[in-house]
Parts: sequence; structure tokens; C-alpha cells
Amino acid sequence: MFEYRYPQFQSKRLLRAEMLEELRDYPLHFAKIMWEDYAQGVVSGCKISWSDGALTVGRGMIYKNKQFYFMEEPFSMECRPLDCIRYLKVRILPEKHMPGETLGVGEILLEERAADDAFELELCRFRLQEGARLRDRHENFEDFSTEYDTVDFTYAPWAGKYSSVLNPALMQQFAREMIKKDEKGIEDISFAMAVLTGGGQVGAEAVREYIRLKTGVRPKGGIRSMYDGLLNVLKEEEQKGSGTEERNVFLI
Repeated sequence: MFEYRYPQFQSKRLLRAEMLEELRDYPLHFAKIMWEDYAQGVVSGCKISWSDGALTVGRGMIYKNKQFYFMEEPFSMECRPLDCIRYLKVRILPEKHMPGETLGVGEILLEERAADDAFELELCRFRLQEGARLRDRHENFEDFSTEYDTVDFTYAPWAGKYSSVLNPALMQQFAREMIKKDEKGIEDISFAMAVLTGGGQVGAEAVREYIRLKTGVRPKGGIRSMYDGLLNVLKEEEQKGSGTEERNVFLI
């Protein structure tokens, strides 16, 4: 049966351990039920920035293996140029059971090996060359996949209903660029407005169906396939807008 239960704190009545446990467990149970059908990924925050040879991950929250992991303070590490692809990721360590608590930890690593989906979560990837600066700001939607000296979020999953989704920042950038296009259909406007209204949070199913509608090809699994599909949509719209109309010439 469905029920709710919360303790009543009253004067001159003993405070039992069970009452405190109910207060402790309620938000955890609530969150787990609400997120039961969600796939792994970043939930909020985790902004990436680089300055003077230091890479910083902002405070945030991730969802991995049906658990929430919180980071309440920014984390910084040394990041010098190394001309190869490196992966910034979170590695989930085995739980530690101690008297009075259970501790789950996700350590932040920067390695040349791609994230193992079984126990790691990618935050971004990049290739930083000698003498260059790592850009964490992007000029347009296509710039998010620039190979050199640019933070690449196109492979990093965000938590979404049933399936991981693209970083909301990417989705918002796509929507802003699509709205500005001269050549766009009602489906483009509807999709872009839904993206902006939701702050960039759009289900993977909606993204894949939109791409199928526009290109005739439905992206398969994976975050990057959705990004590539959306990029193709933008490029096709650009080609339509730059096309020249045929002119009829009459000789008199």
C-alpha cells in the first residue's frame, strides 16, 4: 500500500533513534524513486575551466550506479600541455563501511585512457598543445568538437530519463543558432523553443527523433552520435540558406 510517515517531536517525549532514521532516509528514498529510470551522467554543475596550467572542476553532482555523488567545493589539478587526447573523468571507488556511516567516493582523474563505463564517468576530453591555452568557452555549436586546445563535452553524458543526454550547454547553443537561421521549418522552431524552455534539458528520444525527421537517419546509441546528427542539421540549413535561386533571363 502507499503511505507516508514522519515523526512527531513533542515536549517531554523521548527522541527515539527510529525517528531520526526516518528523517535521514526520507529524502534519500524520495530521490531514488524519482530518479529510478534515469541513466548515468552529470546532474548539475561540474563546470570545467583552465587557467595558468591548472584545470578546475566546479562544484556539482553526478549520478552513477544509481547513486548520487556530491562535490561541494571546486577541485583543481595541474594540467600542462601534452600533445595527445586526455580524458577528465570520475572513477567510482568501492564503498567504505565504517561505524555509523557508509562512504562512497568518486575521485577525479586526468588520464590518456578513455573512461571505462563500468566504473568511470567522463567529464570532458581535450588535446592541449605546447604553448597553447585550453579554451573552455566555445564560439559556436561546431566549436564544441574542435580537436586541439579546446574542452570537448560531446562525449560526456548528462543524466537523462532512460538514456544519457548531451550537456545542456550544447543543446542551448544549438537552439540559439537554429532560431537565427533564415531557412528553418516549424519543426525546427518547435524543437529549439522546447530546448530553450527546458534550459537545455531534452530527452535523448526527442533529440534522436528530431534528427531522424531532419536527416532521414536516426542516430544510434551514444552521446556523440546525437551531437554529430545535430551538427549535420545545422550545416544542411546553412547550405539551404546560402543557395542561390535560379534566375530566368529573357532576351528581347
